[in-house]
Parts: sequence; structure tokens; C-alpha cells
Amino acid sequence: MKENMIHTESEALAFIEKHGLVTLFPIKGTRFPSLYGSTAGKSKEEKFEKAWIWTDNLAQRKKIYYGKLVGKQVTLVSLEIFPCIFKLHHNKEDLNEAAKKILDFINRHGATSTTNLRKQLKLIGKNRKNEFTKAREQLQLNHVITVVDREKSPKMTYTWNLVERWMPKKLLTTSAKTSETSAKEKIVAKLLQNEVITTSEEAGKLLGW
Repeated sequence: MKENMIHTESEALAFIEKHGLVTLFPIKGTRFPSLYGSTAGKSKEEKFEKAWIWTDNLAQRKKIYYGKLVGKQVTLVSLEIFPCIFKLHHNKEDLNEAAKKILDFINRHGATSTTNLRKQLKLIGKNRKNEFTKAREQLQLNHVITVVDREKSPKMTYTWNLVERWMPKKLLTTSAKTSETSAKEKIVAKLLQNEVITTSEEAGKLLGW
């Protein structure tokens, strides 16, 4: 779809499924299609709100997966491509101490809000906020945790769960059966098809292989 052509949530889903990998917002220096850039709206605020609401709704309904990927920014992934991304990027090793504590807490207690995580792990206050943010981002970049809910409030408090607990088991099984080589080949083919890259080497730079 061209710019300003997406008007509904179903059109947003079709856009993500067509491209496989879509950034939520345009990222300078990449040719990735973005949901925000293709969303119709009379103002930036309207486009921003629509793009976020559609993203959250589709993810909560398990129609898509989203996590930090391209340029360490929010990237929306179709269910067709998810097993490949999970295969290549899911990594629970080499986490910092705060990230390990967050992972352990969610593993033991289930889906947990940002507020409760910080409170229970004593990562509250301005001095600990940066530590918590870095740990959470590391878990997101390693595709270990994902947003499963968001409160409809000005603070936009998120609820987190383990990716492997949240996503459909059949997709995790497909990922486990997929080799790293096959996963890369499928993603490269999709990016070439979308004209996001011109050579397979570019994919590695964009996705951190």
C-alpha cells in the first residue's frame, strides 16, 4: 500500500502480512515500509494513535508479533515470518543482572505490569529507572519478553510476558524445526521482494546477524 492508504485495522494486518516485516515508524537510513507512514490521517497525532492502537490490538489478538528489531526500534512481524525471527534472535544468554531478575520474575509469576515489575524487583525511583529500562530493552532485543496488554491511560502501562509462553505453540514448534540457514534465506527473500535490500548482505546489517 502507498502512503496514507491504510484506513482500518484489517488493512493494517494485510499490510503487515504482505511485507512480513514492517517498522512501526519510519527509520532513517532504511527502506523498510512503516505502518505509520502508510496510515491515513489528517494529522501526525491521528496517524500515531491509529498505528499504535492497531499494533497493540493485532498483537493482543496474536495476529502479529512485535518487538524491537530493525534499528532497535519497534518492528511488526507477520506470523509467517515470526518463526524465522524467533529462531535467529531469541537468546536468553548473556543477559545483565537486572534482565535476569525480570526474566526470572515473569517466569515464576506470569504476565506482569511494568509498575509491578519495578516495585517487586526494587527497581523504582529515578536512579533505578535507567537500569530497568536497559534491562527491559535487552530482553526485548533478545525476543525473550513481549507486550501482551496496555492500559488505556496516559501512562500507557504495559503488561509483559515471555514470548515463548505467549505466542502460539505451533509457531514455536515451526521455529524449532527451522534451521538458521533456512530462516535467513526466507527473511532475505522477503526483504528482496519488498525492495528493502538489494543484496543478501544488507539483511545481516539491518537485522544484526
